[in-house]
Amino acid sequence: MVTEAKILIAEDENIIAIDISKTLQRLGYKVLGTARTGNDIIKKAEEMKPDLVLMDIILDGKMSGIDAATTIMNRFDIPVIYLTALADDETLQKAKITEPFGYIIKPFDERTLHSSIEMALYKYKINLQLKERTLELESERNKSNELLHNIFPAEIVRELKAEGAIKPREFSSVTLLFTDFQGFTSMVSNMPPQTLLHELNDIFRDFDTILDSYELEKLKTMGDSYMVAGGLPQESEDHAVRIVGAGLEMQKYIEDRNNISKYKWAMRAGAHSGNVVAGVVGLRKFTYDVWGNTVNIANLMERYSLPGKITITNTTYELIKDKFQCEFKERVHVIGNGEMDTYFVVGKK
Repeated sequence: MVTEAKILIAEDENIIAIDISKTLQRLGYKVLGTARTGNDIIKKAEEMKPDLVLMDIILDGKMSGIDAATTIMNRFDIPVIYLTALADDETLQKAKITEPFGYIIKPFDERTLHSSIEMALYKYKINLQLKERTLELESERNKSNELLHNIFPAEIVRELKAEGAIKPREFSSVTLLFTDFQGFTSMVSNMPPQTLLHELNDIFRDFDTILDSYELEKLKTMGDSYMVAGGLPQESEDHAVRIVGAGLEMQKYIEDRNNISKYKWAMRAGAHSGNVVAGVVGLRKFTYDVWGNTVNIANLMERYSLPGKITITNTTYELIKDKFQCEFKERVHVIGNGEMDTYFVVGKK
């Protein structure tokens, strides 16, 4: 097969180097040059970027051809064929460790040289394609992992990979926070769609950053509503404290944003603590979600709340009262739960 592959020759005998060069040229290869020492062949390989190096194991100087080949293959990713008269077992074993693309024993004929070079070039091409495909697969795997981590908590991702499914689990004590924007429908009725999307994306993206700093889980967004959980999937004792702290920071963010933004958002928030069942449902577009009475009550606290405020139940109040200043709001009737005291969170103590 005629080829225009570019080849460098490392050979300590000038006469042999000339003979190899002529043979290669007859076979249709382009000889870039020759070198007698390991340092010289490494330098030329770096500068000339050959497709292949024919390497004698015995070279002038202190560096052997095996050492030079190791450097060239590792540093420049250039295939090497050993071309040598040394055929003892010890030399062969040392050469094999470097994983060369061929090993030709002197004296050799043109057919052996030609077939060895073509096989080495083909093997290198296949290896290169495999590396590229491996990198593509690695990139796709990283994208898939990133997507999974954007959808699920890290612990759920690990379970999904290990088990192939997520088992529903009951948590005895978590805190849920709901937020929404009062007057959202009327506010956005005259707002261009792209502007609305930009506003919500900007706000929820910064909410995500706040949650990360408190190690909380965003469960989902529903229109203008934003749902957060503390104490799952990893249980903790301070979930209510972290939820309320994040809620106050979210309200402060909206207040600061309103001072410089054309659009003024009136966010209200509500939280409740209790037990929930958490898991993943569905076959497509599934999400990690929670169910139970706690969800309904937390959502109700958000609806009972006021712009700029966080309304919490007595249950949550008992968990945070040592850390936050609160004021009694009112006693409300919650269907299925009777009368409940509610509080506004004023700030940190």
